[in-house]
Amino acid sequence: MKYNIRLLIADDHEIFRDGLALMLARQKEISLLGQAGNGKELVELSAAENPDVIITDIKMPMMDGIQATREILKNQPGVKIIALSMFDEEMLIVDMLEAGAKGYLLKNADKTEILEAIETVFEDKTYYCHHTSARLTNMIVKS
Repeated sequence: MKYNIRLLIADDHEIFRDGLALMLARQKEISLLGQAGNGKELVELSAAENPDVIITDIKMPMMDGIQATREILKNQPGVKIIALSMFDEEMLIVDMLEAGAKGYLLKNADKTEILEAIETVFEDKTYYCHHTSARLTNMIVKS
């Protein structure tokens, strides 16, 4: 990476969030601005910090990642959002993409893939993990 990417993360599982934050904080190209434990906190934190990229879980309390994505992009259309979920259900993928997410990763993604996704969406491109790309292709073929 060759950027200074301002980043937020959101996940309702504190231990996962802290591990991801620790890994990201070690990257000199990334400025970790903060963490949120639910979608409502994420919307408020995004408005206060104005990040370039957000990595968010989908299923969270108070407000899910889908609604949080809609709210954030309504007021901050330049923010790039990556869904990071343990679920690869087709409707969740579609809902996040329709909400405006630029990327979708599964929580079993390794460090290299997470960093690649961050850089890719920062460059205003889309990023889908291999499994998600296959699911999207199957959905298109079926329709």
